[in-house]
Amino acid sequence: MGYRNLAEAVILQSLEDLCHPSHRRESKEFFKGDGYKICAEIAEIPFHKKNNNNGGGRKHGRTAGVQRA
Repeated sequence: MGYRNLAEAVILQSLEDLCHPSHRRESKEFFKGDGYKICAEIAEIPFHKKNNNNGGGRKHGRTAGVQRA
């Protein structure tokens, strides 16, 4: 359970960092890279790879790789 809480905290902190100009670049890199994928897996957050012709997701394709259960 401890690893899951830590992974969730890392994701939440990265979301908060998106709003801070001096941390935005690093946060975007986290979500684009393997860091988010690893944390999402540990936190048991459903994740899917983006597909250029999936036809789904939010308007403008801004789903951040998260699926709703």
